[in-house]
Amino acid sequence: MPKVSVVIVTWNNEKDIEECLDSLKTQSFKDFNVVVVDNHSKDSTAKIVREKYSDFSHLIELPDNIYLTGGNNVGMEFSIKNYSPEFVMVLNPDTKCEPNLIEELLKPMSDRNVGATGPKVKFYKNKNEGLINSAGILYDGFRQAYDIAFLEKDDGQFNEQKEVFGVTGACILYRVAMLEQIGLYWTRIKLYLDEVELFIRAKEKGWKVIYQPTTTLLHKYMQSTDQIKNKAIEKTKRDAWLWIALRHYSFKAKLAMLKWWMGI
Repeated sequence: MPKVSVVIVTWNNEKDIEECLDSLKTQSFKDFNVVVVDNHSKDSTAKIVREKYSDFSHLIELPDNIYLTGGNNVGMEFSIKNYSPEFVMVLNPDTKCEPNLIEELLKPMSDRNVGATGPKVKFYKNKNEGLINSAGILYDGFRQAYDIAFLEKDDGQFNEQKEVFGVTGACILYRVAMLEQIGLYWTRIKLYLDEVELFIRAKEKGWKVIYQPTTTLLHKYMQSTDQIKNKAIEKTKRDAWLWIALRHYSFKAKLAMLKWWMGI
């Protein structure tokens, strides 16, 4: 059976991490290990993982917060070096996995050209509970990347497996062979749109990404409606688009993005 490493990056997730790890314990697929990378939490996240899940996960405690991309890279590099997995799955700590999550995400990987898969993601424990968070990602090639079916009611209209540009970063199963070819997350982008930049590189090398709706991930995303926080998120995304353009776009598109970023 293929070996899987699950990487979870935490930062002040004491209210979420137990439900996430407990849901992983119920997986029908058993040949996996878990690495938790704690980004210098100020709460009891690391203590909970250390004291309650030492027999289930390996904890890496970072001396500083190196953000989502840095933390994921630390976890993936550690997993690949120490466990030699065929696949690495990045998973947000504010999630709950269905028991068949890993098993179902592995199925499209029978096609050796598939480099990544992701589940249907639905909102959980917030005002949007039960609505779809993501059924894959659409990307317009310039400045827009959308979660397919965002905030739609799930009436089974997104129950078909299909190839997509990308899948949401809350849960992605990566083929290690692809990551070895294209590289890990670009740490210039600290969080938000980090998976978009990685999937641009994957597509350039001809890798497929598959949305797998036969399993669902529950995600507590968008619990906060704080306006100051939302403005900070939009600024972070705006900066990320500029970095993506500077790395991947044509000279003309770079100029257009720079003018947008500067508000010209």
